[in-house]
Amino acid sequence: MDRNLRFILITFLLGVFLGALDSGIISPALTTLIEELNIGLKWSVWVITIYTLVYAVSMPIVGKLSDIYGRKKIFLIGISLFGIGSLISGFSNSLGMLLTGRAVQALGSGGIIPIANAVIGNSFPKEKRGMALGLVGAMFGIATILGPNAGGFFVDQLNWRWIFWVNVPFVILILILGLKLPKEENEAHTSSLDISGAILLSVIIINLLYGLTNIDTGNLSASLASTSVWPYLAVGLILVLPLVLVEKRAEDPILKLSYFQNRNIVIALIISMITGIGIISMIFIPSFSEILLALKQGRGGYVMTILAVASGFAAPIGGILLDKWGSKQVVLTGFTLSLLGSLTFVYLAEGWFTLSLGMILAGVGIGFTMGTPLNYIILELTPESESSVALSLVSLFRSIGTSLGPIILVGFIAASTPANGGAHGSFTGKAIPGPVREMLLQGYAHMYLASSFIFLLGLLFGLLLKLPARETEKVF
Repeated sequence: MDRNLRFILITFLLGVFLGALDSGIISPALTTLIEELNIGLKWSVWVITIYTLVYAVSMPIVGKLSDIYGRKKIFLIGISLFGIGSLISGFSNSLGMLLTGRAVQALGSGGIIPIANAVIGNSFPKEKRGMALGLVGAMFGIATILGPNAGGFFVDQLNWRWIFWVNVPFVILILILGLKLPKEENEAHTSSLDISGAILLSVIIINLLYGLTNIDTGNLSASLASTSVWPYLAVGLILVLPLVLVEKRAEDPILKLSYFQNRNIVIALIISMITGIGIISMIFIPSFSEILLALKQGRGGYVMTILAVASGFAAPIGGILLDKWGSKQVVLTGFTLSLLGSLTFVYLAEGWFTLSLGMILAGVGIGFTMGTPLNYIILELTPESESSVALSLVSLFRSIGTSLGPIILVGFIAASTPANGGAHGSFTGKAIPGPVREMLLQGYAHMYLASSFIFLLGLLFGLLLKLPARETEKVF
């Protein structure tokens, strides 16, 4: 591999790892953080919600800015903002300061992964592009799954502030490496940001995601009728038409409507959303394994390592296979393995061996479908000058999927949870009485059966892909 390519790969992979790690690292620290800062239960959800909303909004905007002003420049600005946000969050002594830090973090993180995919995908020759994007998928998958474990470690061994401070050395290293990156060939910009489109798109994303996150699956009809759900969903949907009209008139639209006239791009975005929903089902493996294997509460996170390793190894292998087989075959293989993994949790998981088998199958499947073939498709079907904003749509739709995931899946577990509260009721590990254990496991079985249907749906959409032999169709 050329020295410059190796340098580019290392720099941007570190950025991907940093951005993906933060998506889950805060979860184990949330209870401790809330207690120490004396945050009311009503406001505690905003520690995660503010990050989710700003991250989703920033992705297409930052992606577009990088296409206009240069990817290296915007990437380094994003990394810097992420570091500043981490410092603010780590030193927070109030809810307002913490939310400010989380918003700055999310603003910086929004462009990291789309820009990294665009730079890496366009830097490598087509015959090696799949392998390179596979490494991005591996880094993203490992960091996403290991995030909660890392958060738990810092809370247990140090304190919650370290879940933010740990980012700072990585930020400094990436900035040092980034300043030595090869200069971009064409950093001159000939257009400006579509402000009207950016504002409308942001309002739509915020309203839809906020409305979705407020849906209570345990009381679906009542929550849909509540003022914290339906007005936001309504506003988000109503503004779609004005956005289309604005983008039709825009000289350089932030959301290119021709993307949605291309069958393969639309299917790739739908598959990305389905993948996001499927990933959520894997987040429940720690609690599922604690009940199934009678582990002490908190030990299930270590079991998750098996899935993380499987996903991490599978992503680059899937990238190599992508170069040989093509995107469609890798997508189909990934969803088939994920489907088999979920069915293993439903019908076969009884001990360590069968649980591990399910995690390996699901991990390899997710590693194949997490983003590598979808990013490959988008890079092949869009001009290089639009790569970042086009790839940001893949990430955005995956984020929508991760917002829909709990709505679709959590209800199955909640329906089987004892009335005395908690995912395990008031029981942990070997203290769970037999009848309660069976009831809880039945809830998880129903949830993983539902996730099996989700992966089957992804498989069916994968079959609808009709890619040219060399996947070189462009959308202009």
